[in-house]
Amino acid sequence: MPHFIAECTENIREQADLPSLFSKVNEALAASGIFPIGGIRSRAHWLDTWQMADGKHDYAFVHMTLKIGAGAAWRAVRKLAKCCLG
Repeated sequence: MPHFIAECTENIREQADLPSLFSKVNEALAASGIFPIGGIRSRAHWLDTWQMADGKHDYAFVHMTLKIGAGAAWRAVRKLAKCCLG
């Protein structure tokens, strides 16, 4: 069951089009044929507390993670990664 998680700083909430991104990711995961469609999950975690090394709060970041369970064939996962990352 794959989980796609986007962790984002609150200051980009208005600019981030995560529903569109999630649709594309979910579509790619479903089209891979590796995962059952009912097990695909995408979600965002918005951060209201963060600090950059220089202490400025006008910067932002997005950290994305794709978690997949054990058992997925390595070749299929590599193909999926190539599709997602180009």
